[in-house]
Amino acid sequence: MINIENKVNCTSCSACVNICPKNAIVMEEDKEGFKYPRIIEEKCIKCGMCSKVCPMLEKYSNKEKYTQKPKVIAAWTKEEKIRLDSTSGGVFTELAKEILDNNGYICGAIYDKDWTVKHILTNKIEDLPQIRSSKYLQSNINLVYREIKEKLDSNYKVLVCGSPCQIQGLNKFLEKEYDNLITCDFICRGMNSPKMFTKYIHSLEEKYHSKAVKVKFKNKKYGWHNFATKIDFENGKKYIQNRYCDSYMIGYLNYNAFMRPSCYECKFKDFPKTADITLGDFWGIENIDPSLDNNQGTSIILLNSKKGEELFEHIKDKVSFKEIKSSKVFDENVCAKRSPRMTEQRKGVFENIDKLSYNELSKKYFPTPTPYIRMRIYIREKIRNIKRRMKQ
Repeated sequence: MINIENKVNCTSCSACVNICPKNAIVMEEDKEGFKYPRIIEEKCIKCGMCSKVCPMLEKYSNKEKYTQKPKVIAAWTKEEKIRLDSTSGGVFTELAKEILDNNGYICGAIYDKDWTVKHILTNKIEDLPQIRSSKYLQSNINLVYREIKEKLDSNYKVLVCGSPCQIQGLNKFLEKEYDNLITCDFICRGMNSPKMFTKYIHSLEEKYHSKAVKVKFKNKKYGWHNFATKIDFENGKKYIQNRYCDSYMIGYLNYNAFMRPSCYECKFKDFPKTADITLGDFWGIENIDPSLDNNQGTSIILLNSKKGEELFEHIKDKVSFKEIKSSKVFDENVCAKRSPRMTEQRKGVFENIDKLSYNELSKKYFPTPTPYIRMRIYIREKIRNIKRRMKQ
């Protein structure tokens, strides 16, 4: 029976919730805004299935299926509109379209009405723009693993995209290999608190005197390297700040200030990966091959299995790509192998999350730069962009 004594030992993958035959497990939010399983004792029949599927107790592994040294590809979709609307190079959209065009289903994360994030399973192409792009907070899996299994058992092809721990949870839940399942994870830096994110959104709604209607991380108005957070409001106003000036991204990237405890000791960084395909931003590509970086977004693709290679074969005419054999691939993509560091700022944020407003928390624990520093950042990035163009 699942018993979370140390919160480092739970990723909220929800495999336990999905496997329970009596629906005796619920996910409950703690003070920090993260969800953990709770057993409803009167329903529990002590079958032990929850412990059996927990990837933190025993990881899913299939060394015959996945390779220790995946093929590494740099790529982006040839559809410029999709590329500019995507976090990196838009490759996930092409993978998803391939599955949908063949009567399959895709599973990924979307924003809910309250600006939390949840996973959905869909066969509708119109849902793809909602799934596209990163959401930098933890998603709710709910009972979507059960829905995935139902479609797999009905012989539909299913593409599932999630964090490495979520893909681990799915694989453990399914208990067997499915030829019609393709899994896709991403190079994950850590999952942020939904509670903290909603405080951030509400602070901007107060500032702009209007409800947020669209949130887009890694907007490319200032380029891929200098990505921005853009939020649209009902009254027509827009908030947009680059990565160096947006407080939420500063708290996330500079201070590691509001991530889930398990993310600081992630158990799923090792190789072989247990997703068929791993996607991410190809940071450092300008140093490996400058011709592959025009500052509009370049995806790194790790093809971890034959199944992943086969799916890529079906979309390669829709993407510009090049296989990368450089040993420097992970020099700047460090999150593929290393967990973020726990900080004092995180401790301060969560000790005061119910006492201080978002703006007070930001000012105290992850401050935005002064106007003078902002100008220096602006000049520095202008120079970097000129150098990038000269290298191409």
